[in-house]
Amino acid sequence: MKYLPISPSKVDEILKSLNKNHLEELFTHIPDYYFKNTSKELENPKSEYQIRRYIEETINANPLNIPPHYNFMGGNGHIHEIPSIIDPLISRGEFLTAYTPYQPEVSQGTLQAMFEYQTMMAELMGTDISNASLYDGSTATTEAILMACRIQKKYKVLVSSLFHKEYLETIKTYSEYGPFEFELISYNEKGQIDISDLKNKIENQKDNLSAIVIQSPNAFGIIEDIKQISEVAKQNNLLLIVSVLEAMSFGLIEPPGKYADIVCGEAQSFGIPLNFGGPWLGFLGAKKEFVRNMPGRLIGMGKDKNNHRAFVVTLSAREQHIKREKATSNICTNQGLMALRATIYLSLVGKNGLKSIALRCAKLTQFAKELLKNQMEIKIVYPESPVFNEIYLKTPISSDKIFERVLESQNIAVGTIIDENHILASFNETMTKQDIEKWKQSLVAACK
Repeated sequence: MKYLPISPSKVDEILKSLNKNHLEELFTHIPDYYFKNTSKELENPKSEYQIRRYIEETINANPLNIPPHYNFMGGNGHIHEIPSIIDPLISRGEFLTAYTPYQPEVSQGTLQAMFEYQTMMAELMGTDISNASLYDGSTATTEAILMACRIQKKYKVLVSSLFHKEYLETIKTYSEYGPFEFELISYNEKGQIDISDLKNKIENQKDNLSAIVIQSPNAFGIIEDIKQISEVAKQNNLLLIVSVLEAMSFGLIEPPGKYADIVCGEAQSFGIPLNFGGPWLGFLGAKKEFVRNMPGRLIGMGKDKNNHRAFVVTLSAREQHIKREKATSNICTNQGLMALRATIYLSLVGKNGLKSIALRCAKLTQFAKELLKNQMEIKIVYPESPVFNEIYLKTPISSDKIFERVLESQNIAVGTIIDENHILASFNETMTKQDIEKWKQSLVAACK
């Protein structure tokens, strides 16, 4: 049933027809002792997510389901609150298609949405331009490497060994039979890339290198010193590519585009659900001077013959349009529907909302670090290094065993299993301090 609000003028009209002056006069027949000041008994208003959480906990409809506030898994894919309005909006027939909007005459709405997405992402990344859509973060990173090689006309890059393993696997797959080579940069005792090793590798093969490629926050959840790395890149005429694994960090951390030439990564955190491993949304932004080497789609805004604002796919250089050897990319599938989800999400939360969400994630992560500070069972690896919303933990017994024990006893996913004795735990805005205290108690108890 739809809710149809009545305007004040309509209320006055109805009261007049009833010979009443105020709404209270409609209830004069009810004795005063039946009226109560209920406002004193009501709790403060709740957010959409708080209401949803209350209903889920009250009804407990699906005991096999792990609630978002009990899911501490991180790495490639993060739990965040998704406003309910997104699903009905993207389900409209005008948007619900993966087809590329080649015909601008009938695609202005879709094209404008993609243009707005580009604008928002460019502002978040701190870059001059952004493309419209890429498959996911790992392929976006590889496309950024290919882009750097085309610009520099050199076909070897130095890649941080602290990339998420799926990103490294994708880079390896592309390079194995592709046009570029890569060498890994080792990391130091702080869980960040080793600047000395980086400088040594540059010195030994400077003439062959095109770019330095890093991830921040990295696979340990640690924020890299992008400014320092960019200085090394500039001194040696190399491009700097920064891949962002957790897009929510844009709300709090300095935009990487301030120092990097190309910024790329994964935007799943912006209103896209984790449906057993997808869908994903890769993004890529760069300096304006590199625009003709950008992969994927780029939506431009101009004017039509009637001098009205109009949008169109521009500077498109895929293998479908030109000779294969001259194409900037072989990306064909349009990720516009996921880009639309991100656009709606960012429009809903706004600049201040995104900052507030990111700040809550960071504060809860620091709270978790404090809880584990003096624990003998669980150790934080790299405890002094800067993090955003993840911490890397060392376990005294098998991480698989710990995960299974906590899941069975408390229905909590304590984190992502990295190897035999390491877990990566992620924290998000859906959680409370009480949730994290329960997580810590369950984690410690499972080690005994």
